[in-house]
Amino acid sequence: LFETTTPLPAYRDWFDATDQTAAYGYLRRVLQVCTFLRRRDEGAPTRWVLKSPQHLAQFGPLLAAFPDATVVVTHREPVAVTASMATMVAYSARMALARPDPVAIGRYWADRVEHLLGACVRDRDLLPADRSLDVRFDDFMADDVALALAVEDLAGLPRDEAGTAAIADYVATHPRGRHGTVEYDLAAVGLDPDERRAALAPYAARFGV
Repeated sequence: LFETTTPLPAYRDWFDATDQTAAYGYLRRVLQVCTFLRRRDEGAPTRWVLKSPQHLAQFGPLLAAFPDATVVVTHREPVAVTASMATMVAYSARMALARPDPVAIGRYWADRVEHLLGACVRDRDLLPADRSLDVRFDDFMADDVALALAVEDLAGLPRDEAGTAAIADYVATHPRGRHGTVEYDLAAVGLDPDERRAALAPYAARFGV
């Protein structure tokens, strides 16, 4: 979260060098408190869905804190991921910086994405096969409802017609691009697509993207 406001190399280096097991343990305790508070409302769900790119480099600490978690690992062509992340942060940096430097931001996030995806390649096999699923972006876009239901099944969540209909209705009423689109230009954030493609080739080969 801090890194998405501006490049923070010192924080990045500290974070990468620090064992995050204790931090994930604290997250577990916070969720336990939130679950306790939710249980005061009869029928309130107590299963949590968490999503963050940082988990890609933290499968070990994540499993230490949540040994029974179901983990869905989403994958996309990595140059497109880099373009998306760098562009998003370059835009949002305008809220925190008077003169954001899109090239510096692009180079920073190219490094971060490469680190995260490299860690995913290294640690993916830590995740139990019976409680983890790899989802490719193109497969999700081809049939998002079917993949959502597959995740439900993997997590052992009960399925009913009302829930399935709610998923389908959400997808139908929230089409991609309904708020417009963003045109990505790697050159605008100082990156060369061929260089990035070569650097990220191990990830692309490992996950078929």
